[in-house]
Amino acid sequence: MVTAKDVAARAQVSIGTVSRYLTGNGYVGAESRRRIAAAVAELGYVHNRAAASLKTKKTGLIGFVLSDLRNPFTAEVAAAIGEHARARGYGVVLSDSMGDAEVAVEAIELLRGHHVDGIIVTPPESPDLERAIRATLQHVPVVSIGLRTDPMVIDLVTVDTYTGARTAVDYLLRLGHRDIAFLGSPTMASGRYRGYRDALGESGVEVQTSLVEDGPLTREFGFTATTELLARRDRPTAIFAVNDATALGVLQAAHQQGVRVPDELSVIGYDDVDLAAHSAPPLTTVKQPIAQLGAEAVRLLFERLAGTAADEPTEVRLESQLVVRASCASPA
Repeated sequence: MVTAKDVAARAQVSIGTVSRYLTGNGYVGAESRRRIAAAVAELGYVHNRAAASLKTKKTGLIGFVLSDLRNPFTAEVAAAIGEHARARGYGVVLSDSMGDAEVAVEAIELLRGHHVDGIIVTPPESPDLERAIRATLQHVPVVSIGLRTDPMVIDLVTVDTYTGARTAVDYLLRLGHRDIAFLGSPTMASGRYRGYRDALGESGVEVQTSLVEDGPLTREFGFTATTELLARRDRPTAIFAVNDATALGVLQAAHQQGVRVPDELSVIGYDDVDLAAHSAPPLTTVKQPIAQLGAEAVRLLFERLAGTAADEPTEVRLESQLVVRASCASPA
């Protein structure tokens, strides 16, 4: 059986250098990395992480409990987390809660049972999930993306969604829209809903409860809600969807109903996932720094693992920006 000692001999480096390369703990120069990688490939060496974890008490794995893998935004965050974890020699175990807080609790407990070294979590929020997070903190560090505990007990990476939503709705108001619908959950997307409400209020426009559609943040919901809105006599001239998945459902429904975007209906999404630039028409949206969200979550988690993090939980708040494309125009 090929051993790490054989790899070190073939690569002409020390066994300690091979160990640092395999575990991701410590610096290994570029030339040494190249030689070790070549030796591993030539010899067919497979690192036995299970055996190594008995010595180091580390599995080389982190968990990511995500809200909905079908949402392109969540999938892109997961890709960023995987990329930055791999750069540190770690693998990522994904667990999709499908927007169900009970499933998220089960996922956290399952990951704890498999002794992952740390966990990153996203919404949905619930008292049970908070309790599960607090219990998990006794064993491994936890970092959140967009999920705030009260009081704050874990590191948090978030985006200023309130300002992003205000910017989007202000843009629609400047174009001349007054009948602006809100599609999404005012509870799950509370910052975006407050931004929508306050932008209208400061422009002297009353929030019409009949134009607030509460539902899951999915393409299917966007399609169904928009179909209903467009069937009304007093249908909106613009729709602000709380994420791009919902907005893509809006575009689909408008197309099916023969309603031209943006001539008869303006649409704004939120996230700026890759699909947004390639929809028909290309979607105006609020850009979240998706890759940076994943990178910052991994950074905070590994600072906890290394013991270099601050004693108190850290919050990293990122900025969003409006990306204007072709899905908005002045009302007819």
